[in-house]
Amino acid sequence: MSTPLPPRRRPEVLAPAGDEAALDAAIRAGADAVYFGLQGFNARARARNFDTAGLARTLARLHERGAKGYVTLNTLVFDDELPSVEAAARACAAAGVDAVIVQDLGVARLVRAVAPDLPIHASTQMTCTDAGAVELARELGVERVILARELSLDDIAKIRSQTDMDLEVFVHGALCIAYSGQCLTSEALGGRSANRGACAQACRLPYELVIDGVLQDLGDRAYLLSPEDLEASTLIPKLVELGIASVKIEGRLKGPEYVAATTRLYRAAVEAAVAGDAGAGSETRVAPGLREAALQMYSRGSGPGFLAGIDHQRLVEARACDHRGLLTGACLGVARHRGRPHLQVRLEAPIARGDGVLVEGGFGGEGEVGGRVWGVLRRGEDVERAAAGEEVLVWLGPEVNVAGAASGRRVWKTNDPAREKAVLAEIERAPHRLRVDVRVSGEVGEVPRFEARAENGLAAEVTGDMAVSEARSGTGASLAEALRDKLGRLGDTPFELGALTVALPAGSLVPPSSLNRARRALVEQLLASASRAWPTTARGGADLLASAKPPDREPPRGGLFVLCRSVAQAEAALDAGADGVYLDLLELTGTGPAVRTLRARGAGFVGVAPPRIRKPGEEKIDRYLASLEPDAVLVRGLGALRDGAGSGIPRIGDFSLNVTNRLSAAEVLSHDLAAFTPSFDLDAAQLAALLDGPFAPFAEVVVHHPMPLFHMEHCVIAALLSEGKDHRDCGRPCEKHQIALRDRTGMDHPVEADVGCRNTVFHAAAQSAAGVVAAAQQGGARRFRIELVREARDEVGRLVSTYRKLLKGTIGAAELRRTLKAEGGYGVVSGSLRVLQA
Repeated sequence: MSTPLPPRRRPEVLAPAGDEAALDAAIRAGADAVYFGLQGFNARARARNFDTAGLARTLARLHERGAKGYVTLNTLVFDDELPSVEAAARACAAAGVDAVIVQDLGVARLVRAVAPDLPIHASTQMTCTDAGAVELARELGVERVILARELSLDDIAKIRSQTDMDLEVFVHGALCIAYSGQCLTSEALGGRSANRGACAQACRLPYELVIDGVLQDLGDRAYLLSPEDLEASTLIPKLVELGIASVKIEGRLKGPEYVAATTRLYRAAVEAAVAGDAGAGSETRVAPGLREAALQMYSRGSGPGFLAGIDHQRLVEARACDHRGLLTGACLGVARHRGRPHLQVRLEAPIARGDGVLVEGGFGGEGEVGGRVWGVLRRGEDVERAAAGEEVLVWLGPEVNVAGAASGRRVWKTNDPAREKAVLAEIERAPHRLRVDVRVSGEVGEVPRFEARAENGLAAEVTGDMAVSEARSGTGASLAEALRDKLGRLGDTPFELGALTVALPAGSLVPPSSLNRARRALVEQLLASASRAWPTTARGGADLLASAKPPDREPPRGGLFVLCRSVAQAEAALDAGADGVYLDLLELTGTGPAVRTLRARGAGFVGVAPPRIRKPGEEKIDRYLASLEPDAVLVRGLGALRDGAGSGIPRIGDFSLNVTNRLSAAEVLSHDLAAFTPSFDLDAAQLAALLDGPFAPFAEVVVHHPMPLFHMEHCVIAALLSEGKDHRDCGRPCEKHQIALRDRTGMDHPVEADVGCRNTVFHAAAQSAAGVVAAAQQGGARRFRIELVREARDEVGRLVSTYRKLLKGTIGAAELRRTLKAEGGYGVVSGSLRVLQA
């Protein structure tokens, strides 16, 4: 049943702030709300961030200027960190934070217990991609959901038709190639979890393409996982029509000039859309140059991302991985003038002395040339500035060797100091102010009453200190003019006078000095009313942990289960003694015959694995898999977690639910799960701690798997092996070839597509949890899983038989490693667990 769209409203413009300068820029540029992190527990650990000691001052400053403040607590946390998270939540409540942004389901439960009225927003890290996920967030006490950045406008419209929850959408800034909350690359490669705010940006590194074992020549394309940045200002009218509550700008690691420029752009776009412009016409209401200014501050190239739909040919150009700014022209080669080598450039945009420029290089940036413009020659004349359409010689100074600049390469303006200064000067000169409507009332002989209400709800009321009197004839300005003159002198305050209502007798007078004092008193009260706090309870994390228990039912039977990507793997696993298999096949229609084949040969347990991501309309995949009556289904997303409860089919929560503490374990198990899989963000000690208690019998521990590094909507296979935009015209090369990405160390990481045509890049070496198996068993864990990618029959048999010995206790972790290496050269790594020694 569809839900009516919320009434057309003005969405808030939500700006990022990584430090005080950026926060000030956001306020002055007109942000309706600002989001920022505290030191610890936020997804931008590298930002300077804010501390709890000054949090109340920060919030009062925002509220005084009509802006809301949202604090990011959007990382996964471990049990021993819950007291610190509780302290942060209490600080947010005391400071009057307008909402906390969370990823961890356990943190959501904790915040709701500690501060029942403190609003919670579900982070994009929660991977909400359908209405079911949105509604599950609502059940957690969430008031707004920040949707995944991989959703199109059509996807958002379908979600909007099924829920009246406040929705927030990213409209500008960096795009991650992987689904937020589903990227394990940094964790696997360096123990720096993206889910913990320490992303190492491995997606921005160069990779080479390997097809069926053969290295391919891709020319200059090296950054195969580095997408363009998002810029969706022209789509704002459509988001307004959908009733989106907030349009969000990415960039907590960016400077104040970026924050100012992007905030100005989207405030103008929102105001134009609300004023009635639609489609491309909205651009006519935005001041010229706002978009260019925003992109100049930071851009890797720009486009609508996934909002305009999937286009694998557009999203990743692969020739750059970092800031380029604006395209300025084309390099025509190198010419000498008065003995100095100059770049010869045909301009497509203006260039000036002092600008930063870059001539792009070849593969991986080889031959790239860049620097600051020292001089511009136009027809032999030294000029300060040259316009688009001209051919000029550009000197980058004596320290820059331009000899490698190749003819035909694009030239980018990476930095425009004049534009940066202009943006910051503009918000300093004309900062956004909060409109205040004032009413003045009273009678002659009585002191007047002054009532003020700001557009964001701040209110004040004061009485004058001198009585209203009758004006002498011929006193000049009217009463209304005198009142507007005196009350409108708001100077350096955050306010500007809006409507003025005068309810005083005609011909009356209020002394100017009294008006000035009333104005100052109104301002003081308005500022004071900006401070508030949310009530808190005595209940805390310790109480929640003490009461966190699995459901009162028997845990599922134990055993060793194997996730397989082919029938051949499944047969080999069963032959080697696996207690059951899960089928995770590329071809959905092949899953039914595979289930029947395995049951016919006597398999006692055949489970199925749907795609990790479920977008609107893809519920039919879940229904089809359920129709096969499997022995279990893996639950991989929040929408499926909520909507599949009560199906009668045993459900196992997968690692992608991101369970890292007992609170989140209790939460997912409460949704009719037979068992859950601990998150791959846990290291060995944290995993052992989670399994040392009542949840262990309900855990299914992955003991061996090639770590799924990137899980992404973008299809590398279609982008590089076809000319197709999406699954409808790509020709499905995934069915014909085996693809891998070779990194700088020479490792080939397999790339596999799933039923939803999404790609997963797997680590070339398998990770083993052999070192924690004994502790897990001692804690009560009984279910263990091996996950396969491309292992052949003999490898599958060797893995299953060896891990069976480990689980029985006939060999230890060290012997397992030696056995696998000796028998097949099949080495394993510690990965995020960090328990195995080289």
